[in-house]
Amino acid sequence: MPIVPPTLLSTFEVLFTPQFPPGLGPTTVQKADELAIKGFFLTLANINSAPFTFDIGFHCNVNPAGPPVPQRTLANATAFLDDGVTGVPLTFTANPNGVDFSLRVTVNARGTVLVGVLPQIFLGSTLPTANVEIRGWVDLRLPALIKRHFPFFFEPQSQFPVPIIATPEQRITFLPLPTDAATAVEAQTAFALPSASGHAELQIPPQPGGPIIVFPKPEQAEISAADARLLESVSPETLSALMSGVAAGESGGRQVHKVKEKA
Repeated sequence: MPIVPPTLLSTFEVLFTPQFPPGLGPTTVQKADELAIKGFFLTLANINSAPFTFDIGFHCNVNPAGPPVPQRTLANATAFLDDGVTGVPLTFTANPNGVDFSLRVTVNARGTVLVGVLPQIFLGSTLPTANVEIRGWVDLRLPALIKRHFPFFFEPQSQFPVPIIATPEQRITFLPLPTDAATAVEAQTAFALPSASGHAELQIPPQPGGPIIVFPKPEQAEISAADARLLESVSPETLSALMSGVAAGESGGRQVHKVKEKA
């Protein structure tokens, strides 16, 4: 199954850290070491008359000295989606390499949603140590979705690039100095990020469809919902690699098992 490159969107930062690294801040500048909570927010507007599902890819810094550091990847982040009516949590799909993550969101026809990514610091009654610094870049894909009934294949969502409006931004909350008696938020700010294309309107090309599962028995006429979600969560690159097994005549059950081994 061929792969269409994703559409680059912007950089991103997700932080819970002092404004300056310890020992490097200017000691003469008041509040230079106050804590900053920085989140990435993305507004997606589907200007089309049909709903579409998008994969938002996040690619974190690679650690040149060894394996990924959890505080530097989205393993230490949380995400949500707000459609203007309800807010729902989102779950990251993590690549085995530990630095690439993705979120899948569906935007209704003529709908607009807000996706937020924040450091995972709100799990207890007190804030953890301020040591979360996650940086990287973001891209968008229009994935092919699995057709669950026989004959099985991945079906593209469109035959043509899909126009959307995407506006990324950063929002920052500044907390008081650890030595301050005040507990209120010091200040908040937000700013738009420049897009990689220079435009808010993007044309997202569809990932092509194609066969992925060949069941050896006619009575196996449907893929379970759980296995469908699992297969759709796998990156196009991994699915292309699994196609070699289909070409060699392996059963669909064996292909699903391979995906589970990689998940």
